Amino acid sequence: MTTGDQRTLTIGAANGAASGLPRQGAAPQPESEPAPRQGLSIPVDPAPPKVRADSPEVRLRRLAGVAAWALVLVLAGVASAIVGLFKVFGDGPDWFTPAFISVGVVGMLLAMMAFATVRFKGVPWIFMAASTVTLLAAFAMLRA
Repeated sequence: MTTGDQRTLTIGAANGAASGLPRQGAAPQPESEPAPRQGLSIPVDPAPPKVRADSPEVRLRRLAGVAAWALVLVLAGVASAIVGLFKVFGDGPDWFTPAFISVGVVGMLLAMMAFATVRFKGVPWIFMAASTVTLLAAFAMLRA
């Protein structure tokens, strides 16, 4: 059934409602008034949602660059985390555990923000650079 720009898919009961036949014992309705829908009605939009013209496109080169940088950060971060784990359970100072974990969490959040802002031209690179600084801070903590 078409109503304006929106289409509706109606799934009727097994008693003939989908075929438009009246049910037994139901009063006939006048022709000028449409029959009420019976069963499950699901509105179906024929057109896909429109993308706003002012929203920038995702550049695949930029996404690939951010992903490659993030891969390098992850590999270096795993290496520092393994060394940091020995320091946490070994003879590390009291400040080391919360500081090392905090720097790691902040670095991961910054890398996630780079992926969230990959639509914009320079913003993901700023977030990835800040995430790299947190990784360097973790390496500096391992030497202390």
